[in-house]
Amino acid sequence: MATRPTSPLTPPPALLQAMQTMRAGNMRSALDIVEAALPGAEDRVPYLALGGHAALHLGQTDRAIALLEELLALRPGDRATRANLANAWLRTGRKDRAMTLVEGADDPSLARIEAFIHQEEGRLDSAAAIYRRVTDANADDLSSWNNLGNVLAATGDIEGAIKAFERAITLAPAEVPIYLNLAELLRQADRHGARLKTLLDAEKVAPDDPQLLTELGLAHATRDDLDAAVASFERAIALSPGFGAAHIELGMIYESLNRVDELAALIGRVDRDNAPPEFSFLLAWQARRDGRFEEAALLAAAIPETIHPLRRLHLIGGIADRSGDADAAFKAFEGMNSAALATAPPLKGPSFRGRVEADVAHWTDDWASGWPAIESDPQHRDPIFLVGFPRSGTTLLDTMLMGLPELSVIEERPMAARTLALVDADLLALTPERVTELRDAYFASAREWGWDETRWLVDKHPLNMTRLPFLHRLFPNARFIFAERHPYDAVLSCFMANFQMNFAMRSFASLDEAARTYHAAFTAWERAMQLFPADVHAVRYERLVADPRAELAPLVAWLGLQWDDALLDHQQIARSRGRVRTASYSQIGEQLYTRAADRWRRYAEHLAPVLPILRPWAERMGYEAD
Repeated sequence: MATRPTSPLTPPPALLQAMQTMRAGNMRSALDIVEAALPGAEDRVPYLALGGHAALHLGQTDRAIALLEELLALRPGDRATRANLANAWLRTGRKDRAMTLVEGADDPSLARIEAFIHQEEGRLDSAAAIYRRVTDANADDLSSWNNLGNVLAATGDIEGAIKAFERAITLAPAEVPIYLNLAELLRQADRHGARLKTLLDAEKVAPDDPQLLTELGLAHATRDDLDAAVASFERAIALSPGFGAAHIELGMIYESLNRVDELAALIGRVDRDNAPPEFSFLLAWQARRDGRFEEAALLAAAIPETIHPLRRLHLIGGIADRSGDADAAFKAFEGMNSAALATAPPLKGPSFRGRVEADVAHWTDDWASGWPAIESDPQHRDPIFLVGFPRSGTTLLDTMLMGLPELSVIEERPMAARTLALVDADLLALTPERVTELRDAYFASAREWGWDETRWLVDKHPLNMTRLPFLHRLFPNARFIFAERHPYDAVLSCFMANFQMNFAMRSFASLDEAARTYHAAFTAWERAMQLFPADVHAVRYERLVADPRAELAPLVAWLGLQWDDALLDHQQIARSRGRVRTASYSQIGEQLYTRAADRWRRYAEHLAPVLPILRPWAERMGYEAD
């Protein structure tokens, strides 16, 4: 019987066997078959293509490169082979070899790789331009839209990045990592409402994703919906075996609320024998809270680097400071601030200090003398503004003022900043009608943040000290409580604080910049006081902690209010006030202490470079400067 001839369209037996083996999911056997058959193959191209694919799938990059290089030599115009080989070189870290294969390519699949290499090498503008070219050619290129969002976010193009991520989500509405990318961008841009909405949308897609639930809890916490935050963290904990990030975030919520019993209960729920090293973070925090500093230091030393350096180094530095080890503390705080700046979005335009300095340059005698008189609005009493350089005792003071029933204290909300953003002309040009509109906008913002209209509004925001002309323009009868503290201690404390890295707070990630910002802020305050008849009462931190009644009684009398002993029970107020939004949250629940006064002396060597900037202010305020 004659043998039936094989069709030229039928693959050779070995190739057919390799293809069938690959379809069955056995990539290793498929690769072995290919490499055994290659020496005798008349047409090596299909074997090389199949073998290269299998080797890439198996992670055997060197074998893949050898096969794909031969394949590309045989078919130099094959874009898929070129892309696969470029990606293989990227796996080995040889970006230079990958670039030779894709540089200047018109094909979107190759251009995407070129853009990625530029992105990895930090050439963000080039990467963005190529990603845009790819998305123009293929509007459905999911990977390029997501990567473009990351690149634009890194360059500070917030609006462009948002649009890129939103397009990627439209293309892949079930891809949770893209929602997380967008949410992180919105967090950095202080768009917390949009961030929360993004994560709530993601929750509909993946309601049982622990990482997503943890991020959702953080978003709720930022919006001060702490019940929702706790619920999200608890769900994440229930869905995650063992100890995880949600435990830490929930612990920090309890810490910020001074709910120490619940923090202890959370720690007690963890199986210590099987907990990962990250658990040391909460144990160290609890030990520090309890005053067990030697134990806290040992636990803190065991915290792995998987814990974010801002939190880890802030805790380590705080324990070292309480233990009297100034060198170790300062080193930890330097590391914390370096990490904060490394993760902060790039600064575009002048810094906070630069803006303050530019404002002060405009505050001339002629400018101030030309202001027309503005009558105060009888509908709402002009607010009390509690101001002062950050870390000068404003949180302790606002907590004490919450003991006066006549006052409604709003802590560090952007009422003034939002209202100032509505000003589209020089303050001199504001008509009485426009001032009324701006006042109404300010009070509407205060209501949004919980102002009780039946009580006198206290707007506590330290750096409103740099906005006195604007605040005086809107509220000519406003009162200003000015918190004072030794300049050396205030600047040092700012450097040691783990602030949220927003536009103004990034000023404190450098000791030199913190000192220069202090100089700019006090120059602004002093200049404004020369120009405008603001009603000001100073409260000195050092006197407040040493003898609170003696320091507070003149303040209460100046406000025209009756003394109430509740002002002295700041610990009870701290327990009932809810979350503290500042870096002082762990201190205000403690008994009053004077250990932070003159702390600068232990750090005199570290402060030496900035003392020439601060010494004139210390002398002017009557503090010891040496």
